[in-house]
Amino acid sequence: MITVLGGGITGLSTTWFLAQQLPSAVSIKLVEGSSRLGGWMRTDKRQAGGREFIVERGPRTLRTGASREACAVLELAEDLGLQSQVITAPRLSAAARNRFIYFKGELNCMPTGVGSLLTGLPPAVKCLPRGIWRDVTTAKNTPMDSTDESIHDFIARRFGEQVDDNLASAVMHGIYAADTRDLSARALLYPFWLADRLGSKGVLRGLRAVAKVSRARKAWTAERDGAEARALADRRAQAPEFWDMIDEASMYSFRDGIQTLSDRLVSKLQEFKNVQIITGQPVTAARSASDGNAEVELADGQVIKSQHIVNTLPLHCMRELFSTSNSLLNETPYSSVAVVNVAFGKKNITPVDGFGYLVPRASAADSKALGTVFDSCTLAAQDGDANITRLTVMLGGSRFEELFGSPATASKHALEDAALETIRNHLGLKSQPIDIDAMVGVNCIPSYTVGYIDRLKDMHRWVLEQLGGRMSVVGAAYGGPAVPQCIIHARDHVNYNLNLNNLSQPQNVSGLEQILEAFELPA
Repeated sequence: MITVLGGGITGLSTTWFLAQQLPSAVSIKLVEGSSRLGGWMRTDKRQAGGREFIVERGPRTLRTGASREACAVLELAEDLGLQSQVITAPRLSAAARNRFIYFKGELNCMPTGVGSLLTGLPPAVKCLPRGIWRDVTTAKNTPMDSTDESIHDFIARRFGEQVDDNLASAVMHGIYAADTRDLSARALLYPFWLADRLGSKGVLRGLRAVAKVSRARKAWTAERDGAEARALADRRAQAPEFWDMIDEASMYSFRDGIQTLSDRLVSKLQEFKNVQIITGQPVTAARSASDGNAEVELADGQVIKSQHIVNTLPLHCMRELFSTSNSLLNETPYSSVAVVNVAFGKKNITPVDGFGYLVPRASAADSKALGTVFDSCTLAAQDGDANITRLTVMLGGSRFEELFGSPATASKHALEDAALETIRNHLGLKSQPIDIDAMVGVNCIPSYTVGYIDRLKDMHRWVLEQLGGRMSVVGAAYGGPAVPQCIIHARDHVNYNLNLNNLSQPQNVSGLEQILEAFELPA
């Protein structure tokens, strides 16, 4: 028997991939402490002003493209029979082309090509050509005695502080809801960080050396990549209309929201006779069993014995289960984000069309928001025929307690007022919305802070020492917090790490092997 801890998208995906591989005689248990499955993937339906519409409480769109991560999600959606539910934003749509940064009281549209770097740059981006020139002309100044530095320090050292204050800080607000002065350059900007170390002068010139390293590493996975490419080609041949639609898209979701994916996973897993899903029972302890297997104890006292445990719990939850710990468990902060969904009873009311905008550090004094997504512009099909404009304002992140107090007790009214103030000041929308609702994701995004890779190595060693080699880990705290990263990590772990034909023996894998290999420094 194998047990998966955590019923978010990582746990559900892991259970799905296990169910595809294991014979029906092998029992699979999925244990989720809360009463609902899907984790931060949550779509709610609301009614206001005679209209019914959806709101996303967490992630809302998925990227297309040729990456393994993007293909893994699309293949999963196809295997779950969701093709007819997929809706897209075409590559030439405003949502795909127009992304903004709120800078000096205005929305600045980001460049979409090399030509726009040379002419007509908005104020927020004018620092970028200067930063590129600085990198090309500044002598190598890499701190070779250090294994990491913050994104802010890295960018300031090579490109100038303004590039981070005006641009990079905004991007990281949108992905991690965290401050670049805390985030790891090695973990999150690895190709550029490595280029700085390998190159003789500058990051951009060093990218050529990184390309050589990348080609050498691809040789390690050539067999895997070739098999996956052939399998994808077969899929395309069998369902050309679906994949042609995806090729023309920049991003996608589902007609009834992104929770469609996790809901379908749940319903399909319930069809497997060897899969049992347990909800509302937090795990209170994990230990080695007297017979050499592993076991977990649930809140109701139930003990589940397993030949292997795949632990997808957040780090702060996992830490409570063991008497020993490690630096990643102890020192990884999580960001909390308030998601405020706002609906107006009229279409097309934003002053610009696009995906939305982010707020950089340079504008922090003028804004409590991390950014705003133009939901109706991004995926208009989700609105149907409703005369409506949906927006989502994100608040908090690294400044949550400073602005709103504790995330667990923050005033919903204060959050909604802050969102309305943001919309009025940034977008000039003075009319009253027909609906507004705030929800706080407490500790929803792990922060990959300076020294993360060294702590990940520590986590790898620690996991191998737990439960006699019968536990491994997968999740947002390791390969990346985005939905595609969680799904590909789950698939790779099941397909390439675990020896499912010999579960009677300890697996002696952490689940972090491939991730750490990707960050190994070349000899």
